[in-house]
Amino acid sequence: MSLTLVLLPLTQLNTPYPSISYLAQDLRRHGLECEQRDLGIELVLRLFSREGLKEVFGELAERDELPEPAWRALSLQEHHLDAIDSAIAFLQGRQSGLAPRILETGFLPAGPRMQRAELGAFGVMGGHDAARHLATLYLVDLADLITSCIDEGFALARYQAHLATSAADFAPLWTRLGHTTLVDAHLDALCDTITSEVVGLSVPFPGNLYGALRLGRRLKARGAYVVLGGGYINTELRDVKEPLLWECVDAMTYDDGEGPLRAILEHRSGGPDQRHRTRTADGMLEAKVPRPAFTSSPFYGDLPLAEYLQTIDTLNPAHRLWADGRWNKITLAHGCYWKKCTFCDLSLDYIGHYESGVASELVDQIEILIEETGERGFHFVDEAAPPKLLRALAIELLRRGVKISFWGNIRFEKSYDADLCRLLAAAGLIAVTGGLEVANERLLKRIDKGVTVEQVAGCAASFRDAGIMVHAYLMYGFPTQTEQETIDSMELVRQLFANGLINSAFWHRFVLTRHSPIFTTPEEFGVQLAPASANAFARNDVPHLDPQGADHSRFDAVLPFALDAWLQGEGLERPVHTWFPHPMPRSQEAPQRIRDAVGSPLLKSRGRVLWLGGEPIEQEDGLTLHTADAETFVPAAEGELAWLCQLLEMASPGQPPVSLNDAMHGYPGEWTGFEPRWAMLRELGLLVL
Repeated sequence: MSLTLVLLPLTQLNTPYPSISYLAQDLRRHGLECEQRDLGIELVLRLFSREGLKEVFGELAERDELPEPAWRALSLQEHHLDAIDSAIAFLQGRQSGLAPRILETGFLPAGPRMQRAELGAFGVMGGHDAARHLATLYLVDLADLITSCIDEGFALARYQAHLATSAADFAPLWTRLGHTTLVDAHLDALCDTITSEVVGLSVPFPGNLYGALRLGRRLKARGAYVVLGGGYINTELRDVKEPLLWECVDAMTYDDGEGPLRAILEHRSGGPDQRHRTRTADGMLEAKVPRPAFTSSPFYGDLPLAEYLQTIDTLNPAHRLWADGRWNKITLAHGCYWKKCTFCDLSLDYIGHYESGVASELVDQIEILIEETGERGFHFVDEAAPPKLLRALAIELLRRGVKISFWGNIRFEKSYDADLCRLLAAAGLIAVTGGLEVANERLLKRIDKGVTVEQVAGCAASFRDAGIMVHAYLMYGFPTQTEQETIDSMELVRQLFANGLINSAFWHRFVLTRHSPIFTTPEEFGVQLAPASANAFARNDVPHLDPQGADHSRFDAVLPFALDAWLQGEGLERPVHTWFPHPMPRSQEAPQRIRDAVGSPLLKSRGRVLWLGGEPIEQEDGLTLHTADAETFVPAAEGELAWLCQLLEMASPGQPPVSLNDAMHGYPGEWTGFEPRWAMLRELGLLVL
């Protein structure tokens, strides 16, 4: 039975979203084949081409009324037609020599976003990145043109998201499906190239739903069996009651899609009906089947990896990681090992069911992905990477000599001390993202976050000192949060930036979801649930009242505005209440609280000893040790020298673990006399983990 798995417009342009590739990996392991298609990148490459823009300008030429930027674009259409294919090739990394022309000659006709571009952040030597930023803004200007004149829901990352974000009514989606824009016509044409008997459509975000329904209805009309799955389906449509939905889809799978999808394929091939965690027009289908092991790595198969676009659409360094670079995706552990945060979807499988991978097997998968893709950049897509597993993974990477760069989400655990962060940096960790959330002790306890502000500052300092970028997720509007508490949180975030402990951050406004502990017991959190429509289509985000909290809308514009300035190193001495156009209370936080929280790094007095430095050169009276940028001589007497050489050899990543106690026990003399030289070794790369 033929099967095609589809990524829908539009999620990412720089790398395939991994959902269908995880499914493809599982199918391969069970002897099943499938085709993978990313209609997001295919649609963009159709639209943003010479032929695609001809159609766009042809439609504009028939209009009597256009916004001013559209008239400018129309007048420059020949310039656009000559430039677009080169701009795409440049963003695909195939014409790097265009960078100087893009920067200096007006090679790309500038729209409003290009005209407002600020390139100072790229510096004197950042010309290539500056050119990629301009080329990205060029595409975004063209996307704005399509949005304003042809399809109001078009966007490069959130296509038609306004129709599906907490949609209380299916009617707008259904009405929109009855219209066909130029963008829709391209999507329909791509749909008609899918000929499989079964088609799986991945819907991770609201912006993917419209495309799924449009394709699904068209595919069903020609006899295909259409299955929907993904994050949006799992959260928003778990108990959907809309009958019109089934004109676009045959089945929806929940939680990990591997098992349910294989059960559907087996049933349609004439096998026993063991469909589970699957909804059809007849209702929810369940069967008692064993849970398979989670899939840790994707198989990208025939996805066109060389055609993705390396865009730079933001100067936020952490957000840039999402849009820039071809990252292989991998999962260290399924679910969240903490799973206590009261705002989180704890009742759902992707959070609540925790299962850890094995370091050696994960590195096997990393090596396979490097071989298959030629890429050595990895994004760990865990809810929160477990520190112990990261430690084991890093040692295994070093033991095998596997060179990669990686980043991912973490919790600000005490485990991330100076030595662990140095180990992770040596193994290739370049950035972490983690939730500080409300930056207020009372509310952190209400969230059950399991961290304190001081703990976050200490962890961030360890990452910073190891050369690892830190991005903080921030929240405001948590139930009962007062105006003063939000101002104080803002002040602590300012201090984190001012002390160089975080490189970037992002404020999210609190959203109450029906899969969280707050929804289960709203009275414990001081909120009142608004009456919900019994016929609501998407039912994840829950309207609520917060009688004890502040008017959180007063912060909506100011928090991101101040954050953008801090990210650029601006306004860091400015009192936080002065960012507001209306009176606000002053912060009551101590102005040096964060600085005082970060002291000398705590060094473990027991644990495994690990040597990350270079090969020592033995001299008559000591060792010469080389680092990447210096050499250091560590004096040692004859007996000490033999012990020291043996210790560094035994402490290498490729040797069985040796504990600090065992190392100290073998020292030929009084340990106190060696402590100053021990401190030298610690600075040079001798870790205690």
